Amino acid sequence: MKMLMFHVREFWFRTHTRNLATEEEREEEGESPGPAILAWLQVESADLTDPAACARRATKNLKWHARKVDVPRIVLHSFAHLSGDRAEPEGAQAVLADIAERLRSVDYEVLETPWGYFNEFKMHVEGPGIAKVWKEW
Repeated sequence: MKMLMFHVREFWFRTHTRNLATEEEREEEGESPGPAILAWLQVESADLTDPAACARRATKNLKWHARKVDVPRIVLHSFAHLSGDRAEPEGAQAVLADIAERLRSVDYEVLETPWGYFNEFKMHVEGPGIAKVWKEW
């Protein structure tokens, strides 16, 4: 998995273009109601050999970052452009859903951008070095 995390003061998105034919056409818009960790996640093919372990590790990293910057919410965005190795869509979506559920089970507010869409974004990333964290495994 590849994960790029940002500590954002503000985050807004709107669907732009559907990029998976399996998804229904829709228009959606959303925003974080305050500071959050915005995570751009790419599930890779090797992650599907043990998807639960992958979800556990991602959850641990997200919780760590949220605690470090003292925010109660996490935004998950599937961003399959962090490497050339992509998991098949159904498996990747299942891993991301598992991560979201694990975070909700420990009382984080979780926002997920629409699956299978390119999105338009506005975000305000904080300045300190801890506001931008890269993880891979």
